[in-house]
Amino acid sequence: EVDAANAKHFAHTVREAADGNAALVLDLSAVNFMAFDGASALYAISAHLAREDVPWCVVARPAVACVLELCDPEGLIPATAIPSVRGAKPA
Repeated sequence: EVDAANAKHFAHTVREAADGNAALVLDLSAVNFMAFDGASALYAISAHLAREDVPWCVVARPAVACVLELCDPEGLIPATAIPSVRGAKPA
């Protein structure tokens, strides 16, 4: 989960992990909850990576994708949503 208590640490950790890399895929598919502070952290990450000229994207589960839809209606944070498989029927 990413919330007010850990959003700054989350952003700092992601920026550190991205340093020196040619690209970043931020896999948030295991994140069950993201507060609005998490979206702010993603904006900070996006600004940092833009300055470093590092392309990136977020892989989001529905809970995170919903927050991004509300907080980033212009789509400035590059994200792709993974649909929930809850209730899916086997093939």
